[in-house]
Amino acid sequence: MIKLVRSLLIVLFIASYSLPTYSETSWITKKSNKSKTEIKLEKKEKKADLKKKSEWIKKKKKKNKKEFEKEDKKITKKVKSWITKKNKKDKYINSLENLPESNIYFAAKSDNGKLFYGYVNADLKSKKIENYYETSLGKGYFNDGKTICQIASTVREVFEGEVEGRVAGDCSDGTKFRGTFSQNMNSGYGSAKSNKGEKFEFDFNSDIKIASKIIEVFNQKKPSQSLLATAPKTNIEVNPDGKYYALLIGNAKYEKWTSLSSPVNDVNEIHKVLEKKYDFEKILKVVDGNRKEIFKKLKELKSLSTDNDYVLIYYAGHGEQETDQAYWIPVDGEKDENSGEWINTMDIGVKVQNIKARHILLMIDSCFVGSVYRGNSDKYLDKSDEDMNAAQVNKFLKNRARLFLSSGGEEPVKDTVVNNHSLFAYKFIDMLKKNENYITTGNIFREISKVHSGINQTPQLGTVSTWGHLNGEFVFIVKK
Repeated sequence: MIKLVRSLLIVLFIASYSLPTYSETSWITKKSNKSKTEIKLEKKEKKADLKKKSEWIKKKKKKNKKEFEKEDKKITKKVKSWITKKNKKDKYINSLENLPESNIYFAAKSDNGKLFYGYVNADLKSKKIENYYETSLGKGYFNDGKTICQIASTVREVFEGEVEGRVAGDCSDGTKFRGTFSQNMNSGYGSAKSNKGEKFEFDFNSDIKIASKIIEVFNQKKPSQSLLATAPKTNIEVNPDGKYYALLIGNAKYEKWTSLSSPVNDVNEIHKVLEKKYDFEKILKVVDGNRKEIFKKLKELKSLSTDNDYVLIYYAGHGEQETDQAYWIPVDGEKDENSGEWINTMDIGVKVQNIKARHILLMIDSCFVGSVYRGNSDKYLDKSDEDMNAAQVNKFLKNRARLFLSSGGEEPVKDTVVNNHSLFAYKFIDMLKKNENYITTGNIFREISKVHSGINQTPQLGTVSTWGHLNGEFVFIVKK
């Protein structure tokens, strides 16, 4: 009994010292942190942020679903029947080179890095639109070793050899995508969005070897130089002496003229790519501008640039020609040239002459304007992309350049062709995105000319000696 009491006393004694110690330690920990009010406030804010993020995700998913359903309604019954068809005997094909002989081979990449390849063949039972069968059917394969897709495309319109259409696919992993494509002769490109919110960019060709090179590009292997139209990495660095500036003008919502679809989309996307991937000091932009607003921005551009700098001016919108003179049309321009609102390209030439810059590149995506400068592009066609090297490009950067690149000559140019962009802008944006080092004006002109072959629209590239051209060339250099 005495031993038991002694044991209890010992326990109570230990407890009397250990409990206050624990309490004090706990109190010190609390004091070293934020107050209860601050903790509650932080929890409340965190909860609100999580709720906001969750709502944003739900909203985005809802928007994606709505957009997908909208595109899904546009596909034909024949396409729907094919892409939803399931065949358990289908075997996965592990590379593009092992695909069966087909009319068209394609390669694609999603914005989260998925690679995709496949083929389609013309459905000879479908009706003909000019020289093209309306429907093509085929299969596609993700590079995951298992996913097989049913693919189909539909021709919507053929305009002077240029084909526009829709593409759709349903895959064994639950991925479904819908999109559009543009085809010229036996090659083309396009994009599609999936039911999961992914975006796919794809190229296709009737030549399986070219399609294989596209996969190489997407897979970041060493690609063919002619395919990329961008220079390989070298030990010589391409270093501009000055800063880059840009003025982007996109006119679409006209008061007296037919409104356009692509110009604003074009300049917004170009702005986005230049800002993200290229080292431009400042990018000025005019959307749906009148004469006064356009000249105001040209004046601002002049005030920014110095003798060492590189200046890009891009115009997309209506253009018109009276006798031998070409004009840019502001959004409030009248139909009559005598109204005084039209912008004479001679006035643009004067503004360009007055800009202090080492290089100026004027890009024009407009009707009837391209041939007005009467430049000479021969020297830019002499050299292949393989002949270009960093040392030569550095010379281009040092010499003074005054160049223009237009989407057409003395003919009307098409507005929206693919993905809400003009064909001219789409290819330019595509090249800016795919560039991994540097691309020159000559590179851009060659690739843009290729995609316009076969249609009544001939891109023009030239120099303007009266602006002070001295054999330089505008170069787009990726950020280091």
